[in-house]
Amino acid sequence: MNDDDIRNDDPADPENQAGGEQAGVTPEATQEAPADEQSQDTAADEAAQKAAAEEGPAVAGSTSIYVRRRRTPALGFWVTLAIAVPAVVALLISPLFDFVDATGVLNFMLTSAVFIGVPLAAIAAAIDAFRHRSSGPRGR
Repeated sequence: MNDDDIRNDDPADPENQAGGEQAGVTPEATQEAPADEQSQDTAADEAAQKAAAEEGPAVAGSTSIYVRRRRTPALGFWVTLAIAVPAVVALLISPLFDFVDATGVLNFMLTSAVFIGVPLAAIAAAIDAFRHRSSGPRGR
């Protein structure tokens, strides 16, 4: 592949000509260059095209990455934990009770998750809200 095969279709690029070919490159100029320089230019052009191809989709779409700076778990983690732990404990202690089938075990798990887990989740939410309350006066 030589330089006159490379096309630049970006209309915003000032080097773009009407034919879509790269500006300043003529077949005569590429033939006059030594073979060593041509292979280096071709390798550099291929690397630039690969980089542009990898960079193209990232630039076209807008992707946002949110980074948490602190290591403390979020409120959702504590709510999920507060509801899941009583359900798992109920599953583990269910052999101690006389359940006829799996429906009784499932009912016991859901009941413990609702009557123990939901109040624990409410306490976790209240603690989180109290911790994040600003101590200063609110502006209007």
